Amino acid sequence: MSEENVEIVRRIYEEGLIDRDPKRFVYDFAAPDIEYVNPPEAVDPGIRSGRAEVNLALRRARQTSASYRHELHELFDLGDTVVAAVSRHTGPPSSNKIQEEAHTWTLRDGKVLRFERGPNLEAALEAAGLSE
Repeated sequence: MSEENVEIVRRIYEEGLIDRDPKRFVYDFAAPDIEYVNPPEAVDPGIRSGRAEVNLALRRARQTSASYRHELHELFDLGDTVVAAVSRHTGPPSSNKIQEEAHTWTLRDGKVLRFERGPNLEAALEAAGLSE
């Protein structure tokens, strides 16, 4: 199942679902009781639960900048958990701001149960049970 989880997460990034189509993400890829965790330093910090709240939070994040997208660099397979090393690009191309992030995805039966953003890849990997 872990390879399938990695492919699900890869597809979410490749199709730009958290950036451009959060509604499709929450209804096609997430469990009804999904949790989205935004870190304390985020513009809109906290935990959102359920498809409607997660959809709204992801739409709000997208609206914070004229341009908003995530670039996937690497996926780490930890079974039911997949950690993604990503860059978040915000702003117009002329003044593009890039922030490195770690996204931790928890899946069960092919559906996302939890999506957590964080600023530190090493901390995310350690929390998920893998030390580099």
